[in-house]
Amino acid sequence: MTRRPFSNEAKRIMSRHLKLIPAFVLLVLLAACGGGSGTNVSITRLLPTIWTSEGRAINSCSLSPSCSGNPYAPFFASLSMAPANGATLSGVVRLEVRGNEMANIELLPAGGDTPRLGVFNMTGDRTLAWLDFDTTALPNGPLRIRISAVNVPAGQPGATEIVAMPARTWTINNTAAQPPGFSATVTAAPADNAVVSGITRLEIHGAGIANAELLPASGYAPRFGVFNVSTDRTMAWLDFDSRSLPDGITDVRISAFNLEQGQPGVAEIVAMPVRRWDLRNGTAASGTTPFIASVSIAPVHGAIVSGLMRLEVRGSGMRNVELLPTSGYTPRLGVFNVSFDQTFAWLDVDTATLPNGILEARISAFNMPEGQPGATKIIAMPARQWDVRH
Repeated sequence: MTRRPFSNEAKRIMSRHLKLIPAFVLLVLLAACGGGSGTNVSITRLLPTIWTSEGRAINSCSLSPSCSGNPYAPFFASLSMAPANGATLSGVVRLEVRGNEMANIELLPAGGDTPRLGVFNMTGDRTLAWLDFDTTALPNGPLRIRISAVNVPAGQPGATEIVAMPARTWTINNTAAQPPGFSATVTAAPADNAVVSGITRLEIHGAGIANAELLPASGYAPRFGVFNVSTDRTMAWLDFDSRSLPDGITDVRISAFNLEQGQPGVAEIVAMPVRRWDLRNGTAASGTTPFIASVSIAPVHGAIVSGLMRLEVRGSGMRNVELLPTSGYTPRLGVFNVSFDQTFAWLDVDTATLPNGILEARISAFNMPEGQPGATKIIAMPARQWDVRH
């Protein structure tokens, strides 16, 4: 087969592009060596920029070690779950963002950074963030907001921002009417921006209160505490142990409910709208980790339980947590999972493995692994009775 020679025009085009290759290689070498003759060339200017489907640059230096401690782990973020633009919202709505090297995700107004409408929870590997957006704390009507992600914790300099969700308009539509005879308002709690340390009494008064909880600013998890409720349902109180949470700024609210946890058709009153507390117990400055444990999720005394029953304990220095009879240590009804940092323990009890009828149990936490001598015990949940029904 006869090979057709290149035309003169094709040769000129090839020659012009081939001349660019040595120049590109030279620029890369200069960047790697810090430049030459006083020239400082950043390799990031030579690398391609990755663009999202919405036309946003999410990574212009993914191959440059100067941009991140791990050159193979660039910072990016994209929305994975949220209502569409123009949607009507009520109740609690789940929002999710997925990405890499995310440090802080916030739900913000379309323009500006205040007020923050929510701060996302995040997995330990910084690849998934989620927020249970509580729309009941907002007035009904249109709301225009965005979701922004940054690669450093809130308030730290040098942040790179990615708008994971460009501005959308949602219409909030919650029924304002409460069931007759149900009311709740806070009567004792630290003021907004107060410094909180040790154990603080929280109280709400009203009528028809069946359950009350100390919760994050948005969503229903994690619960920071479950209130005791008087028999006439007119008062609820909690001795909040701030040492069960790390020192620093914490945004919380108190919500009251007309039905016990898990029952359908529950109505909620935000008895204490969101307040910001500065928790200061000196645990960071002391250099030691105190041993603290208190139950944060468990059915109330006398509750009817069935299916899977979630139990949670929060504190610090916890090495072993057990569900036990009201007296003694056998038989063990369950052994909790304990987080790596020893601040959180959880157990999902399958009530199908328990006999029907009244179950009396307590939760005890220990600062040593099972079987080791010298352990200190804290009764994280004093004895409660539950009515097990399969």
